[in-house]
Amino acid sequence: MICDIVKIFLTTAFALIPDEYVPAQESRTAITVTVTCEIFYFSSCLMHVLFAIHRIIFIVFPKRKEVWGSYTNHAIAVCVAFAVVKSFLTQMLDKDLYLMFDRKVMSWLFTMTPKTNLYKNIKMSLSYAEVVVVFILDAISFAQLTKLKKKISSSIWDANNSAEAKLVVQSLLQCWPTLTLVFFYFHVLPTLEDGFLIFLCSLTWNISSGMDG
Repeated sequence: MICDIVKIFLTTAFALIPDEYVPAQESRTAITVTVTCEIFYFSSCLMHVLFAIHRIIFIVFPKRKEVWGSYTNHAIAVCVAFAVVKSFLTQMLDKDLYLMFDRKVMSWLFTMTPKTNLYKNIKMSLSYAEVVVVFILDAISFAQLTKLKKKISSSIWDANNSAEAKLVVQSLLQCWPTLTLVFFYFHVLPTLEDGFLIFLCSLTWNISSGMDG
């Protein structure tokens, strides 16, 4: 949630800078802002995977939850480090490849370079892979919950019958924003030419962040 709040705040603050004071799109200041937003975005996405791992540990491997708890901080650090690498991947591929904030359509757009499509495909593939991993892990957790339901008495289960629903809802709420963003940003946005439609499409970035948070 913190990651989502920070990236929305940075986007809003950057958009509110008066035109005469806004840094040039290719300036180090502007690129730093966009990279920072991406770090928080990627960190938020990777937290979904971490939460799914957390759920499967507590539901399927409850005896290992103490061991997992001792490694949680390390896992978070790895996720953040991976998010940083993903955010700087644009500059690693091409020094002229970076996100820029188009103030006319109020949207984050990639600069067009020979490596732009390659980076988009990498980013899109990683996003889909994260969602698939979450679905698989939660499917295993859900199956275990269903198995437990058959083993315990109905009276005990009825007192906790919201466990399955909560798991499904949490998984969907975490995956849906990412899927929505990836679909609109990588499949719909490139086909649009009208500035207003691009603006509406780019709203998915903030809407998805709000839903996720």
